Amino acid sequence: MSLHPNALARPSRIVLAIAGLSLVTSCARIDEKLNQLGRSWDNSPKTVTLFSVSGAPVRTYDIGRSKVTRAEGGDGSYIYFYANGKYIQTNMPYVVEAR
Repeated sequence: MSLHPNALARPSRIVLAIAGLSLVTSCARIDEKLNQLGRSWDNSPKTVTLFSVSGAPVRTYDIGRSKVTRAEGGDGSYIYFYANGKYIQTNMPYVVEAR
């Protein structure tokens, strides 16, 4: 009894299809987990600490659930955020932390 040459090729195609589907499914799960982490970070209260060029903390702002935005301008890059009822714009080094 001899096997047809394509008899071994069919199961390997099925295995490859299952492996490909499994990979796509796992990537979708990872992507959704990253989205959940991003949403929880965006929704958490935050503080922004500005630092001098020497590395000493200058001031810390409580920004609540506001966002920090990076932008490019004529003088280079800067950030701005809403704190204490007004917008703060600076090009100083900074750290954003969740409370």
